[in-house]
Amino acid sequence: MKKNNITFRKLHLAKVLLLPLTLAVMFASCEIQEDYEYVYGNPGGKVNMTAWEFIQTTDSLSLMEEAITATGLQSLYSGTTVRTFIAPRNSAFRAFMKTNGFTDIGDIPLDELEPVLKYHVVNAKVIFTDPELLQNDKPISYPTESGAVMFLSHNSSYQGLINQGTKKSWTIITSNIEPTNGVIHVTADIVYLSL
Repeated sequence: MKKNNITFRKLHLAKVLLLPLTLAVMFASCEIQEDYEYVYGNPGGKVNMTAWEFIQTTDSLSLMEEAITATGLQSLYSGTTVRTFIAPRNSAFRAFMKTNGFTDIGDIPLDELEPVLKYHVVNAKVIFTDPELLQNDKPISYPTESGAVMFLSHNSSYQGLINQGTKKSWTIITSNIEPTNGVIHVTADIVYLSL
């Protein structure tokens, strides 16, 4: 019994000594705001560059960069007009090329590649934290640079959806990246409108 009592005292002493240390670490990690004005903490969505610069600096979008360069659409992604950019990852371009019998981006005829890229550019800023999208359980149609519409919405887990309610829809894998000229949503597929 004496041995258990000593072990209990050591355990109690360790807890008593760790409590002030834990509190000190906890308070040191707190951020104190200087006044009553709201200070935006940038949770990771805003990037201080254009969509074009973001695409150029993101390895998983290197095939998209190559496609934009091949079609000469850099100004569409680097201008000051606010747009929504749907950015297919490299795997999406590889799958598209394999399905269509192309070995690289340079093999895709420009008259086919340009409309594909322009469909991925929405002529409005659509961010999935927008109250209109959060309150609306139906897809909202937006015009794209290709002249067709894209339907954007979200599922019950608030993941962005493209063309929900049509024959083929896609889930956005990374959303709400905010370059200086709009918003970027990354997809695992090249998307299209299928009514």
